[in-house]
Order: sequence, then C-alpha cells, then structure tokens
Amino acid sequence: GRIPGGPTAPAVSRTTLPKTAPPRRRAARVLSWIAVLTSVAILATAGAGYALLNFYDGKINRIPGLDLGGGRPEGLPRDAKNILIVGSDSRGDLEAGEGPQGTGDDFVTGQRSDTVILAHLYGDSDKAQLVSFPRDSWVQIPEHTNLDSGEVVEAREAKLNTALSDGGPPLLIDTIEGLTGLHVDHYMQIDFDGFQSIVNELDGVEVCLPAAAKEKDSGIDLPAGRSVIKGDQALAFVRQRKGLPNGDIDRIKRQQQFIGAIVRKVLSAGTLLNPVKLDGVIRATAASLDVDRSLGISELKDLALRFQSFDAGGVVFTTVPVADPAGTRQRQSVVLLDEDQGQQLFDAIRRDVPPGTPEDKADPPPSEPLIVAPQSIRVRVYNGAGVQGLGRQAASDLEEVGFLVVGTPGNREGAMAETVVLHGADRADSARTVAAALPGSSTRLDPSLEGKAVEVVVGSSYAGAKEVTVSGRPQPQDPSTGASPSVQTAAQDPCAA
Repeated sequence: GRIPGGPTAPAVSRTTLPKTAPPRRRAARVLSWIAVLTSVAILATAGAGYALLNFYDGKINRIPGLDLGGGRPEGLPRDAKNILIVGSDSRGDLEAGEGPQGTGDDFVTGQRSDTVILAHLYGDSDKAQLVSFPRDSWVQIPEHTNLDSGEVVEAREAKLNTALSDGGPPLLIDTIEGLTGLHVDHYMQIDFDGFQSIVNELDGVEVCLPAAAKEKDSGIDLPAGRSVIKGDQALAFVRQRKGLPNGDIDRIKRQQQFIGAIVRKVLSAGTLLNPVKLDGVIRATAASLDVDRSLGISELKDLALRFQSFDAGGVVFTTVPVADPAGTRQRQSVVLLDEDQGQQLFDAIRRDVPPGTPEDKADPPPSEPLIVAPQSIRVRVYNGAGVQGLGRQAASDLEEVGFLVVGTPGNREGAMAETVVLHGADRADSARTVAAALPGSSTRLDPSLEGKAVEVVVGSSYAGAKEVTVSGRPQPQDPSTGASPSVQTAAQDPCAA
C-alpha cells in the first residue's frame, strides 16, 4: 500500500485518456524506456544534436489528454525534476516490426506497464537517481474510471502493472504519486520498435553475465562474460524473467546494467562526435517516443541543458526497497514493498538529497574523488588580475589538460590575486574538477550561472593548469552501519570483480 507517513501527493488535474483500440495479444515485454535517457543525453551533449532538437520536436508524439503542466507543490527544489519512465507490453505477442503500439490520437491506452522507473534529476548537482519499481509490486490503486468499461472503480490494492491497463498513464501517475508522496513532472513511454532501433543505431552495447544464459521464452542465448548485444538479444537480455533466482528483482538488476551500458555508449566520443550515428539515434528515438503534452520544446531544451555536464558516475540506480519478493495477496504472487525503508528513500528524494549524503554536508571536501571528467565540462575564462594575456594563457592551459573552453577569454575589472571558479548549483561537481586542475583556486556558487558553463576568473597568483584524475562516484556509506549499500552507477564495469 501507500508508504505510511509520506505526504499526500498533490491533486493534479488530468483528463482521462479517450478510449481507443483494445490491446493486441500479450506483448513481448518492452524495456525501451532506456532510450528516453539516451535521447535526452544525446541532445544535450552534442552541438549537432541540440541544433536538431527543434526539428525533431515535431516528430515526438504527445499523448492526448495527458497534461501535467501546473499543480507543482510549493517548497520543492526549483530545478529538481521527477520523470516517470514506462515500458509497456501493449504490442501483444507480435514479432518485431509487425506494427507499432500507435501514436498520437491512436495511442493505445489498454496496456500493462512492464517496467516503471522514476527518474529524479537533482536540482543542486549533476546527478540523477533512477528508482525501479517491480511490476508486481502490491500497491494502492486510486479511484478511477476504467478505460474499457467506463465504470468508476473504487480505490483498491492490486499489482502496479494493472494501473496502466485500467486507467492509462494518468492512473499510473496517480498511483506512483500516492505511493511515494512525490510529484511527477513528466511522463515518457517508448515502444518495442523504438527500443531495438535505438540500440541498433548505437551498434550495440556491452553487457556482462556471470554465467551463460539460454531461455526459450525470452529468446536469450548469450555466453558468460562480456558480450556486445543489439536487436533481439538486447531485448532478450532485459526481458528474461524465467530462470532468474529472484525473478523481477534480478531482471531489474539486468535492466540497470543495460541502462549503464547505454549511458556510457552515448557519452562516448564514438557517438557524440559521429554526426551520422547521432542523427540516426535521435531520429529513431523521436519516432517512437510518447510523452505528456506539457513536455514542450522549452522543457526539452531545459532537460538538454541539465544533461550537458552529466557524467556516467552521477547516474545512480536504485530499486524500491522490498520486504518480500515472493509474497502472496488475493491468491496472487506479488512483490511486497518495505514501507519504512521506502519512506526513507522517497523522503530523501523529496528533499533532493542524493544517496549517502549526510544531512549537514555542504560543499564536498577537497579529498572527495572527482566524478566529472574534464572533457565533459564547458569552461568560460576571464582575466580578473589585469595582467595582459593571463586569460588567454589560462584558457590555453585548460584546453591542454582536456577541458572544453568556450568563447574568447574576457576581462573582469579589478586586481584579483586568487583564481575563483564560479558555478551554478547544478555544476558543483564540475566546478570541483576545474578547481582541482587549478592549484590555489577556490569554488564559489553563483546562482546566475544555473544551466550555464563554469566560469574561471583568473587571479594574479595563477600558476598554470594540471591534469586531474577522475575516479567515478564513490560508494555511499550507510550511516547506520558504516557499510556500503548496493548502489550501482552507470560508470561501473559490470564485469569487474
């Protein structure tokens, strides 16, 4: 049921989706939601991709009647966002290429959510947390109008995946908001063909299995160790449920590994610096993506800006805490959630606190490992010392050690001695990397730089730039035990011991 003690999710006016064609036979289960993050990251991290955003915006399908604009509660972190990402099985038992789920006014609403992920983009850092919900989670479904019968259905407990089939995206959103106490800002869903097309455009991604896997229902047939997969095997890798000791829980771990592989592939130079590949991935994504109507061009641009300095180590995967993965309710096999631990997780997200962050933590100490690579950081340089040519020298030095210097160095009035690295709240980790490369410098928050490049104001004590080592995000510590919980990030190698 609903996490006890959590605040009631605010009421949001949503129009029930119009009844459309009934679902086809039960689907080959889809995990194409991975492509949603892929597309946003691509559009954000490459100039060519960002320029194409306006063109492809018109090709993205917006779900009729699903408008999440307005109704945002007071007191939430200004730039934090919660995006509900869904993969559904609306295609029935069709083979790949036998027909789409439907788009625009023909969008199929009678479907079951095979995968549900709540992506939280933190407002004060370059971080994101992806919380996976088992599809068989036993939850409270709010009162709603059934899409097929038109009858009003009283609130009841049921499996999470029935919310989408009974009431479409609005009911699923209401269910997640009631369960977590979190406000959903946007909704994204992608179809079967889109999943395979996007992975194929990336020329496959690398995954790792501890043992060989072969199972007829999913179609998986992969050896132990590393494999580069795409097409049918990519779908099978994230679909397999039978043969896994913990069923959906183990499958979620597979999904998280796969998302991490895609994030790494998207952020690689082989994708970002290849305009043909970039265009192909964006084209495939736009053609298969369904979103809420309030996710317009300006919101997409905002999301793109948010992802500009993302690093794979800043993408953290979490599964909603589970009390019993093999519970029983109403003669059904269900996943029972841990309400107390769930409340702690969602409360931290509500307060915009990343996993493992102490309550009294301000700026990270200098000894904390750097997590944003120089090649992912845009820097604008200013001469603040009044020393002729100092700004140009610093810009050249920063480029030499890997930073992306933008614009021509300018001048700031004054005679500063110390070099200062200015940053918006969303670029704190990036600023730490820049400061580490400039011995004797310090970082300073500048709210006016939100969503913009980091600025370096060079002082007269400037002594050059040095190369820095980026080690990825450290494992957060459980404050109650001092032990490292099982937290996976997109930067981690799944084959590493």
